[in-house]
Amino acid sequence: MILRSFASPGTHFRIVPSGSPPSVDGLAITEPKWLECTECGARVRIDGPDSHTTTIDNLPHERDCPQRDVVSQWFENTFLHG
Repeated sequence: MILRSFASPGTHFRIVPSGSPPSVDGLAITEPKWLECTECGARVRIDGPDSHTTTIDNLPHERDCPQRDVVSQWFENTFLHG
């Protein structure tokens, strides 16, 4: 299986802001809330600045998403070469 890095020029993801007031989710309207795949729309909630659990590897891509093979170097080293 050939995997691509999220940093490759051909991969596209975006940070989506909260869009709601702090009374709804505790975040400012412009504060980052989601990490999103621009191909299939898969999202994962961005944890606070002290957490390191939000990664490209956690995105629940659609089965036919062309970016389903995109992973971080940590994921590749830990699960494929470790």
